[in-house]
Amino acid sequence: MSSAYRLPWRLLAGLASTVLLAGCGGDEEPGGSPAATSTSTATATSTPADEPREPDLASGLLPAEAFGPEATVVAVSPEQLEQGAGLAAEAEELQITPESCRATVDGMQPDIYDFEDIAAQTATTGASSTVEMLMRGGPLEDTVAQLAEAAERCPTAQMTSPEIGQATVTFENLPVEDLGDGAALLRYTTSLSAPDGSQVSLPTLIGAVEDGDRLLLLVNIDAGQDPAAATDPAAFADLLEQAYEAQADALG
Repeated sequence: MSSAYRLPWRLLAGLASTVLLAGCGGDEEPGGSPAATSTSTATATSTPADEPREPDLASGLLPAEAFGPEATVVAVSPEQLEQGAGLAAEAEELQITPESCRATVDGMQPDIYDFEDIAAQTATTGASSTVEMLMRGGPLEDTVAQLAEAAERCPTAQMTSPEIGQATVTFENLPVEDLGDGAALLRYTTSLSAPDGSQVSLPTLIGAVEDGDRLLLLVNIDAGQDPAAATDPAAFADLLEQAYEAQADALG
């Protein structure tokens, strides 16, 4: 990633979700398929031997080919997720106007420490990165609802900090299929001045599906400045549906 986009990427990592920073790297298997990482806070002895164990959460992630032949797909480690969570916490120091938008911004950051089991991977094609995360055993109710209500509650927000200066974020809810126990799809665009003085506009798509005790998150960020090359929301909605079906088939 070029230095011109490091600052906006850092900002979005804190605002969008803890998975965005984690999407900058990972452990890749030969041939481009992900060595998907699943981490659990449960101990090895927490499930009695005579009780069936739940399927490995990582088995519910999309196969690498779902992201296209040019995508580099890698796993996201627990350490990277924790690093992203640290950046998300820094976002609390931002000044947000109007103040009523604070709940919208904060509500887009599920706390990974509240979940017992997490698996994640990232797919990168050119300047576009997509992060997929599955979480289980934590609070699910508010995430989908916060996304579904985001644009209505806060169509535009101004954010200011000594590090980034001033940024403008616009929120737009997008159509999504009726998936699982609830689904939402949101596009928001962050506009600010890059370190070289140029104007940077970063579109981000984030989708969420609640399915039983699991939460599926899918996030796409385009760091390129060619609007024609930005990810098509309809294609992203299709990928979200594929991701939902993949985890439902694998995990029941």
